[in-house]
Amino acid sequence: MKKIRKHKWLLFIVLIICLTLTALGGSRHKEDQYIHVGIAVYDLDDTFMNSLITALENRIDEVHMKKKISYEICDAKGNSRRQNKQLQYMYTQSYDMMLVNLVDPSSAASVLNNAKELDIPVILFNRDIAEKDLKITDNVWYVGTDASQAGQIQGEMLHKIWNQQRNRVDKNKNGKIDYVLIEGEEDHYDAIRRTKGFLENSKDLPLNTLGTLSASWNRQLAYKKFSQLDNNAISSTEAVICNNDDMALGVYDYYKEKNLALPIILGINNSQEMNEKIMSGEIYGSVDNDMDKQVLRIVKCMESVLNGNTKKHKKVWYSTPFAVTRE
Repeated sequence: MKKIRKHKWLLFIVLIICLTLTALGGSRHKEDQYIHVGIAVYDLDDTFMNSLITALENRIDEVHMKKKISYEICDAKGNSRRQNKQLQYMYTQSYDMMLVNLVDPSSAASVLNNAKELDIPVILFNRDIAEKDLKITDNVWYVGTDASQAGQIQGEMLHKIWNQQRNRVDKNKNGKIDYVLIEGEEDHYDAIRRTKGFLENSKDLPLNTLGTLSASWNRQLAYKKFSQLDNNAISSTEAVICNNDDMALGVYDYYKEKNLALPIILGINNSQEMNEKIMSGEIYGSVDNDMDKQVLRIVKCMESVLNGNTKKHKKVWYSTPFAVTRE
């Protein structure tokens, strides 16, 4: 009798093990119905990036493939150490693809070497990297906009208003455009290229630099940095050229709070709030980086790569920026 009971218990244990393995297998099978994509974002508090990721989510949800796409978004909140931890987590998840918007573009080599080792294709977007880093692996693509061209367009806009409304711009009648330049992060590729593009395309204008500030793309920081200029510089400012709209709006906030007449303000991105203030005539202009086409390109590239077609898209693709003014 004891042997029979023992035998029954063994059968019961074997049955439980089989059921458990079947359940686990079913779970894995269910997971295999999905394509897994990791999305690393530098900072969702950035107005442009928030809009881009929202548009990207909507596009991904519309993609029709044999398997449904499951994605996870990690927000680094502008902290490179935080993003590094998030990327380390992503490597352990065996994603089918990673979409990466780097906090620190100079870290691209490390990211791409890790992805290459794990055979994970990567689409980098929005924050440009060094050309040599794109040669680390065949399975990497970059989607963004031409930062230098965006700066050049700012130069064109300043040319236009100077030629058409010189008396309005030159408030102190010294024959010069007394201006303040507000850049993004120091040593950041996009900030450098936007600034360089602006300066190269406005070198024949009578520019007089009152100050060059760095505000890390941030509205509140731009307000703070601008407010710390001496009173003579602020009162003499006739134009403020900013590497993005958030910083331009920070300068706008300062002038509105102090109830001062607004100078010519130029930004980049054409965010919704910026566009509203341009159309109301308060802010002169911005540069639209054609975010929708960038998002479309990211998704189309992702689809092609996931379908095994890695040769269809160029390694580097830039959208074409364009000027946005009320006129």
